[in-house]
Amino acid sequence: MILPLLLTQVSFAARGDKTADKKQPPADLKITSDKMIAGKNQAMVEFMGNVKAVQADSVLSADSLKVFFHTSKAPKKGQSNIKRILATGNVEYTEGARKAFSDQADYDTAQQILVLTGEQTQARLLTGKSWITGKKITLFKAQERVVVESTEKNRVEAFFDAEDQDGSL
Repeated sequence: MILPLLLTQVSFAARGDKTADKKQPPADLKITSDKMIAGKNQAMVEFMGNVKAVQADSVLSADSLKVFFHTSKAPKKGQSNIKRILATGNVEYTEGARKAFSDQADYDTAQQILVLTGEQTQARLLTGKSWITGKKITLFKAQERVVVESTEKNRVEAFFDAEDQDGSL
């Protein structure tokens, strides 16, 4: 019951107080890094070293960030030309009061699905003092749903702080 509520704020490309069924207009994305590689006819740009991506009140930091673009010349009305964002290495994601930590974050802008995975450490999502960890955390923004998966060695763990009464984990 509480876990789906965390989806109301966790998203990298969609933002706002409108319902999940309504598409948000694309927001500008600003990326800074030590290095960038792009090819003329490629639909991907890679940023490396101390990467920081900012969109609305969302901030994503990582060692590497790949931005994949739609190959069609004209995106549909209201659709971002960004198809997918893949961050790897020491990933930290913040949006409002929510924070996520993982080894990799993969965001599909059209489906509004953010997948956090942890190879070295478990993926972790927290709000206030409440948190949840797992091998893979999949956030389905449009469906207001979350799936947390475990491994044989490390099970899913969650902690709900009694003072976090707004149900916003």
